[in-house]
Amino acid sequence: MNAMIKKAALAAAIASAAISAHATDLIGGGASLPGVAYVGDNFTNTTPQSRLSTNAALSAGFGYVQTTPNSGSIFDVFEQNNPSHTASYCQTGSGTGKRVLLGASGWLASGDCRDYSASPEGFSGLNALPDFAGSDAPLTADNIVTFQNGNQAARTNLVQVPALGAFLGLPINIQDGSGNPITNVDLSTADVCAIFDGSATVWSDVGVPSSQQIKVVYRSDGSGTTFAFTQYLAANCNSGSIPTFTTEELYSDAISLSVYGGRDVGGSGNGGVIDEVTGTPGAIGYANFSNVAAEPGLEYALVEGHDPASGGSIVVDESEVLFDTVLGDNDPVTGLPTPELLQPANLRERCLAVVDPAIQLTQSYPIVAFTNLLTYTQNNTAPTAVQSLFTEVVAGASILPDGYARLSTEITDIFTKEDLDDPNGNDEPLFDRCIK
Repeated sequence: MNAMIKKAALAAAIASAAISAHATDLIGGGASLPGVAYVGDNFTNTTPQSRLSTNAALSAGFGYVQTTPNSGSIFDVFEQNNPSHTASYCQTGSGTGKRVLLGASGWLASGDCRDYSASPEGFSGLNALPDFAGSDAPLTADNIVTFQNGNQAARTNLVQVPALGAFLGLPINIQDGSGNPITNVDLSTADVCAIFDGSATVWSDVGVPSSQQIKVVYRSDGSGTTFAFTQYLAANCNSGSIPTFTTEELYSDAISLSVYGGRDVGGSGNGGVIDEVTGTPGAIGYANFSNVAAEPGLEYALVEGHDPASGGSIVVDESEVLFDTVLGDNDPVTGLPTPELLQPANLRERCLAVVDPAIQLTQSYPIVAFTNLLTYTQNNTAPTAVQSLFTEVVAGASILPDGYARLSTEITDIFTKEDLDDPNGNDEPLFDRCIK
């Protein structure tokens, strides 16, 4: 009965939002990792979990569940400060988010967002093109080709900026011989490698007092969370001339699932991974820590004594933000991503920014991701509104949930105030200069 009441209340809230629809509704979607920061954790309270959080007159699709942003979330603060605008977000995963924004064949923002009971088809937008997207996996050289063959004709070029840093957690569901949950698990880096390369098959293999079989829960969809996690694995677990792990958005591309001998379980989105861990005895997965923390009673492992709940700040020097740069092929020995410069003909200069992926490996808590915001340089439906939303995300005053951190003001000022390092001497803020 309580679930029915909750769903009815959500439906009433959405209907009310539709009646008072704002003048400009920004439609976006993509990475699930920043979801708790962007829209809050209302989506975790629906059954199944909602992908779409919106105050606009949108629908996740017939029969699918959706919700509204929490009070105090980044998007809620944006709407309070910009009362003529709303911002909707569909948690499709980074891979689908980029496909929609770039214009990959068959992917449109107008496709149904759906919920976590089904794979998304789009952002539930009113138009084929979105206003923005989120991705924890930076743009690649192949992504640029997809854009050139897709939405470039309508929107000219791309904007990418690092938005937030986030800590990844390792949720666990382990019981002892009496069926009691095991807590206070502290894994070494070698333990994490042994679990995810398949060589550890039961928990006692990594010093945890349980004879349960280890079940590895991974993201089944294209994911920036997977990109960050497999980069950590590639950096710490590879040896020899052939890498065990490569840095990938799709986990099954990073390592063959056959190494688990049937002990692997896939889940869509961070929420899907957490649901699978919660329902699978002996399981361990990887997900944004804020999603882990939002799940009542869910345990997680420390890594080398580091707790993502107290991960601290994320340190990035201004020189470690790369402009006009995308990711090329992985290094064939290390499995790590290699940044490469784009030629000026392929971009509008200094509109693509990315944190050097190697910096993810140097933070105090060892498993870190950076989530990026993406949009177009030209012909945006509401460029000023997009600028305001991006500014609220990267430099706003809203309080972030545990597990997230903003970049330094020296970096965010380049986006929102002045770009003093522009080699062409144009100090106009990136958002003003690039989003038209």
